[in-house]
Amino acid sequence: MPISPLQAATDVMDRADALLAFASTAPDPLIRDDTRRSAIALGVAALDTYLHWALADAPLKQMPSALKGLDVPFGDLVDLSEAMVKNRAKIRPKVRARGVLERVILRLTFQSSRGVEDAMLMLGTRKAFNKISTAITPPQAVTDIKERLNRIVHRRNQVVHEGDLQRQSRPQQIRRELTDDSAIQADLDWLRTLIAAIDAVLS
Repeated sequence: MPISPLQAATDVMDRADALLAFASTAPDPLIRDDTRRSAIALGVAALDTYLHWALADAPLKQMPSALKGLDVPFGDLVDLSEAMVKNRAKIRPKVRARGVLERVILRLTFQSSRGVEDAMLMLGTRKAFNKISTAITPPQAVTDIKERLNRIVHRRNQVVHEGDLQRQSRPQQIRRELTDDSAIQADLDWLRTLIAAIDAVLS
C-alpha cells in the first residue's frame, strides 16, 4: 500500500521532535541552539511535505479549477507532446502528466496560511481554514490559526534565509535570535495537530 501524505508528514514531524530532544544533550550551546533551529525548519517542512504529497496524488479527472490553472513550463508540454508522437502505442499520457505535476509543485511552497489555502484550492477545498478550524483539536478561530502558522513560518524563514541573525541598525557585534526549547516544542506539537486537521478535512 502506498505511503500516504499523512505518513510522510508524520515521519518529518517525528524527526523534528527527535532533533529538539537531542538539542538539550549537545555540550556546545551554539550547537544546542542550531539544533533547535533545525527542528523549527523541519517542523514547517512537515506541513509542506503533506501538501506536496497530497497534490502529487490529486485525481486528474474532474480537476479543481485551481489545479487546472497551474502554470506548467512550455518545455514540459513540448516534451510530453513529442513523447506521445514517438511512442503512441506505449506512452501513458496521464503518467507523464503526473510527472510534470510533481516537478511543478516541487517549485512551490505551501507553508504560510496563503500557501496552505492555495494548495487546498488545488485539492478542491474552498474556505480551507473555516474547515480546519473545526477539525483541529481543540477547535480554534480561523484568525488564530492563520496568525500562529504565519508566525511559525516567519521564524522558520529567519532561520533558513537569514541564519537567525538579529536585524540591527549598524551592528557592532553578531547577535542571534534566542531559542526557547519549550516554545519550539509547543509550536511543533501545534503543527502536528494542524497537519492532522488538514488530513481530516481532505479525507
